[in-house]
Amino acid sequence: MQHNAGYPVENITIDNFKKVFPSSFVGQLDYVKFNGNFGDFNMNPHAGDILSYLRQHSPKIDLEIHTNGSARNYKFWRAMAESDPVIFFDLDGLEDTHCLHRVGTSFEKILKNAAAFIAAGGRAVWKMLVFEHNKQQIEECRHRAKQLGFKDFQISNDGRDHAVVFDHAGKITHTIGKPSHPPVDNAQTLMRWKREYYNNSTKYPNAPKNKIDCLAKRNNRIYMSSNGDIYPCCWLGIAPRTYDEELHLGNSQLKSLMKDAKNNAIKYGLETAMAWFNLVEESWKKNTFDSGKLYRCDMYCGKN
Repeated sequence: MQHNAGYPVENITIDNFKKVFPSSFVGQLDYVKFNGNFGDFNMNPHAGDILSYLRQHSPKIDLEIHTNGSARNYKFWRAMAESDPVIFFDLDGLEDTHCLHRVGTSFEKILKNAAAFIAAGGRAVWKMLVFEHNKQQIEECRHRAKQLGFKDFQISNDGRDHAVVFDHAGKITHTIGKPSHPPVDNAQTLMRWKREYYNNSTKYPNAPKNKIDCLAKRNNRIYMSSNGDIYPCCWLGIAPRTYDEELHLGNSQLKSLMKDAKNNAIKYGLETAMAWFNLVEESWKKNTFDSGKLYRCDMYCGKN
């Protein structure tokens, strides 16, 4: 779609995964999380092979997958249990409300896929994003999760509760909550409004805070996208250099900072791909966004 131009559409292969993370590297890992910044790990034809490779070379590793759970078949989900990951199935309500946010997914199929995974010994978690339209269903969802054998039920509020929803043609189908932007009639109109809003420095919702307490640095974590690009975290990885740098200050700042970075680990190796991280940390010393302090770092990891 034109309004999604710039999204990397690619699956990392098992061979490229091994190239970036050789067995000696995997052996010292204690945690790997697969979470869809731009997609869903279970759509990757090599998903099972990647999990098996990680489990083989780090037997005690914690593997965690977050998925909408609506793809693939019974056989696939049973096989997923063999590597013993914890899988978080995103079920945002019951049959009548789940579809309002997880557009294009099948509530019934997700439950069937989760049941196949659980029946094979898999550890499943029902994860529910809470909205105004489904909050009355929390306890019923919790009860259903227990009935169906989920090992846990978790709720989350992550700021997606006010938005317009579009179909594949970019036309509005419905609205969630009460969006703060003016009324729009399609995705292109919304993108134009966002560019105007976020390119006006007087409208940034957060002033720089005093200190960055970097979650990725504190926990010794990095983020890799499906095409092998390396970022310190998913919050920076959500704005790749190919994606609409004019849409948001966070995007344009990152593109400027990374202009000479060789951050693709498949092409350059992991050490070279991480070399630009020191520029991120240097930016934290700046006092304002205009002078170079990264907006996304301040927004997500800034502390007073």
